[in-house]
Amino acid sequence: MQSSVDVGKRSRRTGRNGGHSARSEEWRNLVADVEDLIKKVANVDDQEIAEIRTRVEDTLARAKSSAGASFAAMRDRAEEAAAVMRERADEITEATDEYVHENPWAVIGVAAAVGVLIGYIAARR
Repeated sequence: MQSSVDVGKRSRRTGRNGGHSARSEEWRNLVADVEDLIKKVANVDDQEIAEIRTRVEDTLARAKSSAGASFAAMRDRAEEAAAVMRERADEITEATDEYVHENPWAVIGVAAAVGVLIGYIAARR
């Protein structure tokens, strides 16, 4: 079993990595620590310890399953959102392309005006 100093160091190290990755690292650390604890008490003959160990193993299995399902659901939602954003970007690209082809001189005029404005601002500095 790890000492509290090791756990504290690991905790500080994962805290620097940012929110989401630190949480997933902490989750993996918790699971590993609980699995280590279960292995350490596996040879204890006390009936009460055996019952607690069984409950902890069941709870850990359910927690792992639940976390996996949550991750899969988040991944699915992210993929759906990315598909919607790609679709919307394609629509905007097509609309812009149509506008440029239908109004080339207007687009050239706007681009020239923006260029003159940027040149004026750059020259003043």
